[in-house]
Amino acid sequence: MRRIVSLVVFALLLLAMPEFVLAQDSSVPEDAEGTDSMDRDDDDEAQQSRIVVRSQKKKREFSDKIVVIQRKPFMRRNRVELSPMFFGSINDSLLFQLGAGLNVNYHILEWLYVGATGAWQDWRFVSRDSNGLSSAYNDVVDATDAIPTTSIVNGYVGGVVGFVPVYGKFFIFNTAVVHWDFSLGIGGGAVHSRANGFLGAGMITVDHRWYFLKWLSLNFNVRGWVYYEDVSSRKGVYTHWQAGIGIGFWLPPSWEYKSDW
Repeated sequence: MRRIVSLVVFALLLLAMPEFVLAQDSSVPEDAEGTDSMDRDDDDEAQQSRIVVRSQKKKREFSDKIVVIQRKPFMRRNRVELSPMFFGSINDSLLFQLGAGLNVNYHILEWLYVGATGAWQDWRFVSRDSNGLSSAYNDVVDATDAIPTTSIVNGYVGGVVGFVPVYGKFFIFNTAVVHWDFSLGIGGGAVHSRANGFLGAGMITVDHRWYFLKWLSLNFNVRGWVYYEDVSSRKGVYTHWQAGIGIGFWLPPSWEYKSDW
C-alpha cells in the first residue's frame, strides 16, 4: 500500500513540475521584456540621431552649392538712351562757349554701346555779344593791341563706341540708394570751325550717370575733340574740351530679365 501511495505521489510531482517550470519562465520575461523595450528605444533614438545628422549634412552640402545673385536694379542692354545736354568749354581761357546738344546711344550689351552726338554753340544770330570770346581775350587785345590766334568751334557732329567698366551704388543720407556708372568712349566726326568750316576730328568721351528711375538718369559728360586746322597761317593740332550735364531718357522705359543676362 505504501508503494502505491509513493508511486501516486511521485506521479503527481512529475505532473506538477512542468507547470512550475512554466510559471518560472513566465515570471522571468517581465524584466527581459523591459530590457528589450529599452534596447529598442535606444536603437530608435540612435537611428533618429543618425537621420538628423545626415539631414544636417545634406543641408550644409546643399547650402554650399547655392549662389545668390542679386538682380541689377537698372538694365542698359537693348535700350536706347536719349540725353539732351548743356555744355561749356573748359580748356581755352580765351574762349567762353556754351552749347546745347543731344546724345543718342544704343546699348548693345550691359557694358557696350554705340552712339551719335551733335551740338551747337554759336549764338551770334541771337546776340552779337554771344561770340564765344572770354574777357581774357579782350584783355589780351587791349594789352597787346593784337588779335590772339585761337580756334573757335561753332558746333560738331560725330559717332562714338563706348564701354562701361565701372558700376556701383552709394547712399544718400542713409535713406536712398543711387546706382551709378562710368563709361568711356572713342569716336570721330566733324567739327565746324569758325575759320574753316567743317573739319574731320577725333573724339574722346567720359560719362558718369546717376540712375533715379527705370527710365531716367542724370548724366555728366566730359568730351574732347582733336583736329587739325590752319588759323591765320598757323597750322597745327587743336583740341576742344567741354564739360556738360543733362538728363537721360531710356527706351523702352522698363525691361524683363532673361536667364542669359
